[in-house]
Amino acid sequence: MTPLQKTAFIAHAAKRLFDDKALYAQLVITRNCNLSCAYCNEYTAGAPHIPADTLLERIDKLDALGVLIYDILGGEPLMHPVLPELVAHIKAKQHGANLATIISNGFLLTSDIIAALNVAGLDLMQISVDSVQPGSQSMKSLKSLLPKLKMLAEQAQFTVKVQTVLTEETAAEYENFRQLLADLPFEFSFSFLHEAGGKIAITGPQYLDLFDHQQLWGGMKLYEEHARALLAGDFSKSWQCLGGSKFLYINTNGHIQWCSQQSGTDLPLAQATEQNLAVSHCHKPCEAGCAVGCSRLISHALGEPLKSIKTGLRTIARIR
Repeated sequence: MTPLQKTAFIAHAAKRLFDDKALYAQLVITRNCNLSCAYCNEYTAGAPHIPADTLLERIDKLDALGVLIYDILGGEPLMHPVLPELVAHIKAKQHGANLATIISNGFLLTSDIIAALNVAGLDLMQISVDSVQPGSQSMKSLKSLLPKLKMLAEQAQFTVKVQTVLTEETAAEYENFRQLLADLPFEFSFSFLHEAGGKIAITGPQYLDLFDHQQLWGGMKLYEEHARALLAGDFSKSWQCLGGSKFLYINTNGHIQWCSQQSGTDLPLAQATEQNLAVSHCHKPCEAGCAVGCSRLISHALGEPLKSIKTGLRTIARIR
């Protein structure tokens, strides 16, 4: 992202604080995955890829709805053969003053794929790495992925963020995990293990201590007080989820869900308008205890505009 594009992005994003348009979308391009992590319910082994033309049309529609931030996800998005084309299509919108992110387990990365994503203009790749060694819940370990991470450090022209799902196993070794990656130029964050439906599945002082002593990606700053309460088992803090209105999760059928864990109104994207998206701009019965970080981030950001602008400026400055 050029400095001019960053300035334009901030100006456009500031408008989303006050209008009725969507801001953030997660676009599922395949349910297929090369792994089968025990905690994940967001894949279907052997599922077919969504046709490229269909995905390009969905990106066009999201742009028309006002979306400026896109997560491309699966399943495993690197399994889709036109992934660089999808990124390039996103970055052709808004003169590149938007953000394109891929969320991947990284196992399928090659030099050719990284080069193609560089050319396409990818802004950020989030790599899911959970542990030092493969564990009972996940194969996404440094033992398996360190060569891929080093390749990214040498070749990627986009920002790389390492994301860890915080569980009892991963929390116990997280400080060692970070030390082993200290020499790589990456951002770091973690998400909280949740049950099907999105309710947090971990609580206790060991998680609070870890949260308070790690330098994490700026987005988590937008809801850090609520995150501490969640880890303490306190679900009483009030907030309003903007899933289905400002935050759109587009499933493989092309329908808008509240998030990956809650279908909500299940509105077909092709029929979405500012007016019918506004139906989901409301409190939801699943808010208490929700640990779905993506919808939390946007909901809290738009709920506290001044804090959002300050944090957003710091975060966007770290995007390459």
